[in-house]
Amino acid sequence: MSSNEEEYDPSNVNKKRRIQRACDICRRKKSNGVQMPGNRCSNCITNNYECTYVETARVCLCHPIFFLILSLSYVESLENRLQKLEKLLKRVPNSSSNNNNTNNNNTNANDASTPTDNQSVHAFVDIMASILRRYGTTYVQPPPDDDAQIILSDHFKQLSVEQPKDYRFFGKSSGVMLIQTALELKNEYTGKRTWSMKPEDLSLKRDRFWTKPPWEEQTLISLTSTRPPYDFPESDLLHNLVDLYFKHVNIFMPLLHRPTFERAIKAGLHLQDPKFGANVLLVCANGARFCDDPREERRNRRRNRHSSGWKWFEQVQMVRRTFLTPSNLYDLQFYSLSVLFLHGSSAPQACWAMVGVGLRLAQDVGAHRKRKMKGPMTVEDELWKRAFWVLVSIDRGVSSGLGRPCAVHDEDFDIDLPVECDDEYWEHPDPEKRWKQPPGKPSLVASFLCFLKLSQVLAFALRTIYSINKSKLLLGFVDNSWEQLIVAELDSALNRFVDSVPEHLRWDPDRENEEFFMQSVLLWTSYYHVQILIHRPFIPSPSKPSPLIFPSLTICTNAARSCIHVVDVLHRRFGLVYPPVQMAVFTSSIVLLLSIWGGKRNGLMTDAAKEMKDVHKSMTILKSSETLWHSAGRLWDLLYELASVGDLPLPQPSAWNNNKRERNSDSPISSNVSENANTPPLGPRTVAGSRRVSHSNRRRHHQRQQHVTTPPMFHHHPTTSISEASLMGSSTMTQQAQPGMVNLPLYSDELG
Repeated sequence: MSSNEEEYDPSNVNKKRRIQRACDICRRKKSNGVQMPGNRCSNCITNNYECTYVETARVCLCHPIFFLILSLSYVESLENRLQKLEKLLKRVPNSSSNNNNTNNNNTNANDASTPTDNQSVHAFVDIMASILRRYGTTYVQPPPDDDAQIILSDHFKQLSVEQPKDYRFFGKSSGVMLIQTALELKNEYTGKRTWSMKPEDLSLKRDRFWTKPPWEEQTLISLTSTRPPYDFPESDLLHNLVDLYFKHVNIFMPLLHRPTFERAIKAGLHLQDPKFGANVLLVCANGARFCDDPREERRNRRRNRHSSGWKWFEQVQMVRRTFLTPSNLYDLQFYSLSVLFLHGSSAPQACWAMVGVGLRLAQDVGAHRKRKMKGPMTVEDELWKRAFWVLVSIDRGVSSGLGRPCAVHDEDFDIDLPVECDDEYWEHPDPEKRWKQPPGKPSLVASFLCFLKLSQVLAFALRTIYSINKSKLLLGFVDNSWEQLIVAELDSALNRFVDSVPEHLRWDPDRENEEFFMQSVLLWTSYYHVQILIHRPFIPSPSKPSPLIFPSLTICTNAARSCIHVVDVLHRRFGLVYPPVQMAVFTSSIVLLLSIWGGKRNGLMTDAAKEMKDVHKSMTILKSSETLWHSAGRLWDLLYELASVGDLPLPQPSAWNNNKRERNSDSPISSNVSENANTPPLGPRTVAGSRRVSHSNRRRHHQRQQHVTTPPMFHHHPTTSISEASLMGSSTMTQQAQPGMVNLPLYSDELG
């Protein structure tokens, strides 16, 4: 039907329409402009208008000429779009030709990709890049959610530490939210509030379906009323173990608020509340790893040094006996403390399942959602946030080590970050002075916040370059061009992270503040470990050449050497190497072995003894740590086996303890810590161009931090340096090392 027929349809009289033409009377008027002097019509003369004949007459849609005009304009628009598309395609790297030069096996797959595939890949990568550009400097926080969608989270304030309410969290897709919408419409229709979401407001409910059955009630009573016969340490030993926990564990994972925790112990809450008592025992178990009290030593001699803390750990149930009741704060802290203890046990893989349970319990009560503060922030509010974030950080680290998916992702939660304020400044008689860190005094929580930024980059890498092939296909990743862009953006995110690290956490091997020194060790070893994880999949081999232009092996090798030397400084000063650091040392050693084997495979003249020097340092570190942590001994055995199979020089048995120092020694580090710090001056490496942090900005940043030493990067000896080209059968060597002490490069283009 034509538009004219619709206009004159009597049935459409009351229909609101937009008039886009002159009225019928005006259309019937005939202009006399042609007959008038100067071709000016009488209407224009009367109204003193300029009489023009520029505009073209509108063509009726039913006229045949319309179809011709439409076709011509449509073809012209298609031609314009095609020209734009061709210009865009010229900017896209020819991934197919690059892959043909490196791997002929991928030819068919690359030829099958279409411009549409490339567009979808690059569109997705652009979205990911926009997210990653915010990583590293601040933890990316999502925009606030709709109040109607998080209305159920308001009841979270009803949860208390000791006695949880019968509350569960329900998200957007739940049926409860649909009921909430129906209630709002009903209240608007009736003009009054009939009943709320609370079960007690239901007037027509049947009690038998809204109360616990007697058999469930009896089970809950029997499980919750029975207090296990906990055996706590003597009072002075308990105080010592708690102090060791906060000195060696809580400074890295700030789970507990020390003043609140110690007040509760002093009040005897651990003797009354089984859940808090279990957490006290777990704190003692973690602190016992570092205890030299004779009473602890006697207990350990009956078994083994690895049993440190087991007397306290074995008394608690590692898994809740019932999930019929909601969790409280002590439950979340319980799983965090359990995982921290099991890190160094013979079954560290159990941590992955336990931290997953803890995160599920947190989501069950809505601890993962951001809440509106209806009053001043309390200690309990901050403890809930800390408990959740500690679980998230542990989950990401354990998942990356085991090659398993994380329990939660960034899009699953929007809770605020912990407050950067030390424990002693949380409470104050003056409300205006609460939660105020003194100006000029760095907070111990700052390192944890930096660690969370780094873990966000790690989580993104796990979901992209380490994702399974099915996930890549669903996202349209049909060639290798997306990996090039993702790795470049991840490197840029790490560069921004380096620039955001506060001064007191920058690497200084002689830093006097022991707490800040140990925090910086964990932070920088984690940084180098993430660098290795990002580039490790692209280390080339004769059967699998790298699809990237990055020198991934060189980056991994340099990061591995840096990681080992940073940990070596910690080992020389304190003799303590914590389980997360042990895994980074082990990974770094494997990378160095790969580099050595690659050179030997291609017939390069290498000095195996010099190449193995850093591997020997790693083995020394792990050997001294195995007396405390079972996992360290297992890692040492693996390294020793790999080195012996590869016909590489092994250290003499007498060399294991040459570099070990007394645990409580506070003397300055010996001068031989930097004996191998001769580093070649590196030129900049071209990566991702405009998306890189500019070298000039970095130079200015280093000038601001010139009194702080940057972690030194140790490169290969000039005769043994191995690059990707050597693994591909080329004899091309990396640039020659020139002796000279320089700051260790931290940025990605300096690592390669």
